[in-house]
Amino acid sequence: MSVTGGGTPGFTAQSKPDLRLAKYSGEARFGLQNLIDPEAIGCNTAAASEQLLSLVRASVAASTWRKYESGWRAFCNFELDSEMYYEWPLPPEAFRGFAVWCFATKNLQPTTIKAYVSALKFAHQLKGLQAHDTKNDPIYQLIITGARNLGFLQVPKPSLRRVVTFPLLLTLGHRIADTNWNPIAKQVIWSAATTAFFSSARLGELLATTPTAFDPVADLTWSDIDFSGSSVLIHLKVPKSGDKEGEFLDLFPFDGYNCCPVKALKALWLKQSAAGLPVQNDPVFRFESGRNLTPRHFNEILASLLADICGEGSVISCHSFRAGVPSTLSTFPELATSDDIKGWGRWNSECYNRYTRLRLDQREKIFSKIADALRSVV
Repeated sequence: MSVTGGGTPGFTAQSKPDLRLAKYSGEARFGLQNLIDPEAIGCNTAAASEQLLSLVRASVAASTWRKYESGWRAFCNFELDSEMYYEWPLPPEAFRGFAVWCFATKNLQPTTIKAYVSALKFAHQLKGLQAHDTKNDPIYQLIITGARNLGFLQVPKPSLRRVVTFPLLLTLGHRIADTNWNPIAKQVIWSAATTAFFSSARLGELLATTPTAFDPVADLTWSDIDFSGSSVLIHLKVPKSGDKEGEFLDLFPFDGYNCCPVKALKALWLKQSAAGLPVQNDPVFRFESGRNLTPRHFNEILASLLADICGEGSVISCHSFRAGVPSTLSTFPELATSDDIKGWGRWNSECYNRYTRLRLDQREKIFSKIADALRSVV
């Protein structure tokens, strides 16, 4: 399979910064945003209306807009199926009927139903209307409780996602080495894998969203990586937690198994520089073609390289790396405490400012426990 993101053979254009990919944006990017009525909210001039639209669009993250839009589309389908078209603000019957339809017709879980109902409440906000209070609606609450209780009677589906263990990481490394990919492609995939595994990071926070563009405000670039000393400090500018100051990940040397994340990142930087790729303010995990590694592309590569290991019905994906170190530590309670497991690799701004690099030795002690546990399973 292609590891450069597919597309036209010989593609060499560099990925470009694109602020439209930002987590928060005042640009119109989602259909649900068309519900915003500036006049209903009190804006009487074109300039004021445009300012209001921009602020409301930037009020929630792009991922939240997508979730709300899913709920909104579901409600539109509910009206079509039931041939009931409600006036706004929606009456209690609309919320109740929608919840029943989600469970009985779409077989959705109570948590998803509540999320979709939250989308309806948000739609009311966009229209400048007061939504029905479902928390104080006894009938709605009985519907959700009933859906939850009936869900207990269903046989739970086993988790299909496999955890990337340390032995599996080593296997992945051997298979990457055996491919006919060019050296930079191999290094991109391997450095992404080792960084995600040893830092317990979400790959969605490390990789670019699209192959041909990136968000300079949120996506990880080389300027966010500090190679001072023997360790590496990674600054996640816009983590999933939403911390405005970002979060920090530590990587430490791990010798003896040819899978050191520090060496892998340094080698990637050297290979990209030697190939003439601009670094510093550009995405870290980028191929020689200039295209970025994305979570979707990484999942495709994992499925291809580890097809025989996954087995029927199981999946090894980006999410599989996050639980690798914690799951290993949990099997060696004598080596690490629950606080070590919970806190590994994730330092918010407050913690970082409190401990500073002067307390680097404390984090190294935690990693030494991790290293001991990993060496015990191979």
